[in-house]
Amino acid sequence: MKPRNRRMSRRDERGSVSIWAVLIVAAFTLIIGISVDLTGQINAKMRVTDIAAQAARVAGQQVDADTLMAGQNTTGVNTATARRAALDYIAGAGMTGTVTVQTGGRELQITTSAAYQPLFLSTIGLGPFTVTGNSTARLVRVHEGSER
Repeated sequence: MKPRNRRMSRRDERGSVSIWAVLIVAAFTLIIGISVDLTGQINAKMRVTDIAAQAARVAGQQVDADTLMAGQNTTGVNTATARRAALDYIAGAGMTGTVTVQTGGRELQITTSAAYQPLFLSTIGLGPFTVTGNSTARLVRVHEGSER
C-alpha cells in the first residue's frame, strides 16, 4: 500500500505549478502595465511643460512696439496680443491653458493642461489623467550684455 499512497500524494499536487505560473504572469503583466503607463504619463507631463515654455516664448515675442520704438528703458508685451498668441499656440497643440501677464507686461506665466489616457490601467477603469505644465518667461532688455 505504501507505493499507492505515494502515487496519490503526487496526484494531489498536480496543477499547483500552473496556478503559481498564472499568478506570476499576472503579477508581471501588472508591473509592466504600470511601468508603461507611468512612463507615458511622464512623457505627457514633459510635453505639456514644453508646450507651456513654447507658448511663453511666442507670447514674449509680442513686444509692445510703441514703447520699444520710443526708446524707453522698460519694454513690455502687448498684453492682449501676447495672451491671444499664447492661447492660440496652446490650442494648436490640442491642449488648454491659461496666460497671466504681470509686472507691466514683462512677466508671462503660462499653465497648460491635457488628458493622458493610460494604455493598461484603462482596462481596469483608471484614467484619463490630467497632466499640467507651467512656464514663466521674463521679458528683459539687454544692451552690450547687461540687462537694462
